[in-house]
Amino acid sequence: MNSRCLKSAPATEFLGIRLVFTPTELKLDREEYIDKMLKRFNMSDCKPCSTPLEPKCTSANFANSELFEGPFRELIGSLRYLAVTTRSDILFSVNYLSQLQEKPTVAAWTGLERILRYLKGTKNFKLVYKKLHNPNFNIDLYVDADWASDTTDRKSVSGYVLMFCNCPILWCCKKQNCISLSSTEAEIIALSKSLQDLLYYKSVINEISHINSISIYEDNQSAIKSVTNENVCGRLKHLDVKLKFIRETLINHCISIKYVCSESQIADLSTKS
Repeated sequence: MNSRCLKSAPATEFLGIRLVFTPTELKLDREEYIDKMLKRFNMSDCKPCSTPLEPKCTSANFANSELFEGPFRELIGSLRYLAVTTRSDILFSVNYLSQLQEKPTVAAWTGLERILRYLKGTKNFKLVYKKLHNPNFNIDLYVDADWASDTTDRKSVSGYVLMFCNCPILWCCKKQNCISLSSTEAEIIALSKSLQDLLYYKSVINEISHINSISIYEDNQSAIKSVTNENVCGRLKHLDVKLKFIRETLINHCISIKYVCSESQIADLSTKS
């Protein structure tokens, strides 16, 4: 039996994600998956659009319509898999419409078709991870919240993006469980949840190499002052536990929190259409 070692070729596909390797980059491509999804839901010949949802749309736009009978859950599942693996730009829109799965409406189905139209025009979008030679890595966490954005229950939406060496490795969009009384409160709740995920990924990355710095980027000045100031005003007393957790985490793990303008807030993508 010949025992010669054969050089294995790099993987080209994983769970429907096409892997494109170059000497300096790894690209994650979902164009084929999107084409199959467009064909499955009879949208191959649709006209592309520039955004996944209408700007500033509300839940009332989708709820006040006749009930829809069709493959609503099937399309939601296909879109959600795409959103959580490579396409963070549709995560907010998919989460928004998935809340209507129990009683889908014709308007909500039209919203899902708009996401498909958006995907047709952007199906060549890729996630790009660059090869680095520096053994010291940086972690950046972008956190945002859209205060009382749902006109039905007035619950806020948390969104955050975790960047490792300037490449996204985690993104999240989730409606908060409680009603926030101010934008500052909504931002603090989002920051507290995102920090828990950051600590987990920090421990994983520590096993790979040394972390040079960890930074959190917030676009709410009041939230930053609440976190960095020990003398919390009385109206934030009910958030004292979360604030103490955030302060202790920042100190113990040498994490800095910085202001970033709204135009440069990457996590804004996870809180608005």
